[in-house]
Amino acid sequence: MSIIAVYREPFSFEPQVRYLPEGTTLAAMAGAMRGLPDDFGRRGAICINGHPVPRASWPLIRPKPSVAGVPVEVTFHAPIMGGGGEDGGKNTFAIIAGIALTIATGFVTGGGLTKLGFGAIFGQGKIGAILAGAAVSYVGSLLIASLSPPPSVPERENIERLGNASAAGNVLQPNAAIPRVVGTRKIFPPLAMEPLIYFDGDDEVVEAIYALAGPHALTDIRINDAPIDDLIDVESETREGWIGDERIDLIERYARTEQIQNEIRGHSVTESNGKKLESQSGALSDALPQLRTLVTREEPDEYQIQFAFPGGLNKDAASGTKIRVPIRLQMREVGEATWINLPELHFQASSLRGLRATIRLVWSESPQPTQTAASAEGFVEARINAPGQTVEPAGSDYDANSYFDDGSGADYMDASNLGTNAVANVEMGHYEATIHLDTGTFPKGRYEVRIQRGYAFEKSNYTASSYTFNGSARDFFAYENTSNPQIRQSRDGITDTMVLVRAASIWNAHPAQTDECAFIALRARNRSVDRLSVVASGYVRDLASGAWNNWTTTSNPAPHLRDIIGGMLCAKPIPAAMIDDLSTFRTRCIDEGHAVNAILEDKSVAEAARIVASAGYGRLRMSETWGVVEDYNRNTETPVQVFSPRNMANFQWSKAFRDPPDAFLVSFADVDREYDERQLPVYRDGSTGKLMEQVTYEGLVTEAAVRKRARYDFRNARFRSAFYTLEAPAEAIRCRRGSLVGVVHDMLTRHSGQGRIVDWTETDAGVTSITLDDTVTMFNDSGVEAVTDMEAVTDFEGLGKTTGIAIRRTDGTITTHAVSNAAGETDTLTFASAISATGIEIDALVTVGEIEQEYGRFVVFGIEPKDEMTFTITLVDEGAAIHEPTGTLTFNGTPLAFDGAYLAFNA
Repeated sequence: MSIIAVYREPFSFEPQVRYLPEGTTLAAMAGAMRGLPDDFGRRGAICINGHPVPRASWPLIRPKPSVAGVPVEVTFHAPIMGGGGEDGGKNTFAIIAGIALTIATGFVTGGGLTKLGFGAIFGQGKIGAILAGAAVSYVGSLLIASLSPPPSVPERENIERLGNASAAGNVLQPNAAIPRVVGTRKIFPPLAMEPLIYFDGDDEVVEAIYALAGPHALTDIRINDAPIDDLIDVESETREGWIGDERIDLIERYARTEQIQNEIRGHSVTESNGKKLESQSGALSDALPQLRTLVTREEPDEYQIQFAFPGGLNKDAASGTKIRVPIRLQMREVGEATWINLPELHFQASSLRGLRATIRLVWSESPQPTQTAASAEGFVEARINAPGQTVEPAGSDYDANSYFDDGSGADYMDASNLGTNAVANVEMGHYEATIHLDTGTFPKGRYEVRIQRGYAFEKSNYTASSYTFNGSARDFFAYENTSNPQIRQSRDGITDTMVLVRAASIWNAHPAQTDECAFIALRARNRSVDRLSVVASGYVRDLASGAWNNWTTTSNPAPHLRDIIGGMLCAKPIPAAMIDDLSTFRTRCIDEGHAVNAILEDKSVAEAARIVASAGYGRLRMSETWGVVEDYNRNTETPVQVFSPRNMANFQWSKAFRDPPDAFLVSFADVDREYDERQLPVYRDGSTGKLMEQVTYEGLVTEAAVRKRARYDFRNARFRSAFYTLEAPAEAIRCRRGSLVGVVHDMLTRHSGQGRIVDWTETDAGVTSITLDDTVTMFNDSGVEAVTDMEAVTDFEGLGKTTGIAIRRTDGTITTHAVSNAAGETDTLTFASAISATGIEIDALVTVGEIEQEYGRFVVFGIEPKDEMTFTITLVDEGAAIHEPTGTLTFNGTPLAFDGAYLAFNA
């Protein structure tokens, strides 16, 4: 069936109604709705049958058709101005109230299920109606209704990756979140800087820095699965991320690179003689060298133009003839009209192998370069004047800006006239030419740079002093012979393809300025760094000698939870005085073997805390003090409070979970497979069906931990199948979320009673009896095996039952006792043996039930304040059977195999 999805734009009278297929996540539904504002994912709200869904759960909840074929109603609410706080809150409810959207039926949440025979628990506004109406997946139900929600994570969109770079990976965008490892995980850390790729001689070099948030121990660093220490062409350096760490020495600059990989085209000539110009469009200008315009980033210290001759520079595939390619550059600040000519450069070689070269524009204050030039191969000549062509058609001179002319000497520089020429602020070498730009003349800014190449020519026919080729001054960027346009040098047999590889803006500032991140820096030569991985362990303050001040690596969830809400990486840390002592949680995690090994990336504090706490079978508690609501076997504990009709009202219950699937198909990072993702089917106890639900467990890295967690999640539906709600006065503050409480009510068991103490009898031995303000029913009958006359039995249900009572003493303790009263109604209870008088006072609450069942045992799921100092308290069953037994079970001295099924036995 389809699911109704509705959105009405603010101030619009016509809502958009769509019918979306079953199985679509709420996040995907939002993507399918037309007209949602761009910031809807951050500030909008989604309701299922009128009930707001936490924003973090949108990618996890897949609404399904409800009972009796009634479609689920999903509504989208966008704020007009402001609103939409993190994961709901008051602003979200204000959006929904302020932009009301009425659906035609409202059947389920309007209480429609009561008309189908489902009873009052599914009445309007009840939890049962909301969850049944949503018909969300079982995992979605757990996220909402479990004391410890699954440590699952939303599906993320694919992150844009670099293209054909020599160092690939996710590059952190401005203000992006840096991942943090809790416990130990193999991680492919993001790049803290865009990789800088450059030519160093014949080598192509890449520099990159990878980052993790906070201090980490870094081991087993690998590049493309090879240990980095085994790679002789890779240099590396690491910092663990401690405050005060020295900066990375290996890399002290960063860049933004434009990958180009396009040919810088020269003249187009016919194949007949290799000289005549040929244009595909018929326009002569199309056959001439083409200008390529580049643009720098804002105020770089250096701009590199990297190019290559992939086939080398040669004639007739031989290495005897030196071939030159002239290159001209112009620049201007973005927004300016006038182009500034830079010196003409000549690159020369006689090579059959590929060649790489770089032209560098370097800004600095008062540069003092030394004149240098290559003599045979490389950048061999720089000219501040190139005379105009003297052959027909005649041309004009090419003059570089006067900044490059010191006023005396030849107007060109090569290896033969160093120090005696007029060329200024240019250095040349085998593989690179550097043009120095004084910031006083060329202020840093954003520049357009044009590059153009001329036709390749044989050096033997060229005279530098007169700029002549074959005896005449020729323009290598133009043509000659107007009636038959051509170039002088035939291209037959010449290999001179010139490819513009990339352009990089470079800043001479350290790319890793913070000392609160772990860094891995590398410099690799002629190597494609497609994947860098590291086994990282996040350092955290652990408990030692009674204080949380021992920096260490650990997989115990407790110190990581404390660090998330109050550590140095939290933007608004909770003061230590407001964080509960988590030592008990820490110890229980050790005893139960709970561990978290997760990668936290782009998550809110609440999301990160949920994953870490869930790995320890808990949930973050945010109250007057912050701590954790733990879910564990409480069968040895006494409730902190007992509720009965004497101190509560409006007791009711509703269904907590939808029917679970037959199995989970769990995805997790398997430590035994080097943290590669693995899928594992885990069947519900006793199930052999085929209905599976996919779930990802983040933070669990062993098969044993995954199976244990899946069994726990399944048993929530079996042993905590309902919510119980009650209203209580201010004394409710004696308990809080996660507290064990007792409840007595005839909805739970017929044999129940309660009263308050109005008198008692005390001897030297202690209190021997108490008197209540009301009569209660006593049971003290022998079992059926002791009955001699069945016709004389008036209440068969009471056979074999004896009565016990629980007293909530004024010191806050709750004690249970056996009584010796005969069966029947009474207001005076006589103890089987005297009890302590401590806390026995007028008005102390007493509950009555079967012995050892004096009250039902429940765990507080939530407390909501109401008017007149009352509270609505939501409870779930204690669910002792949810938790797997610990220790070693033996039978006649032989250890028993344990496959995860819960074993019930008498102690």
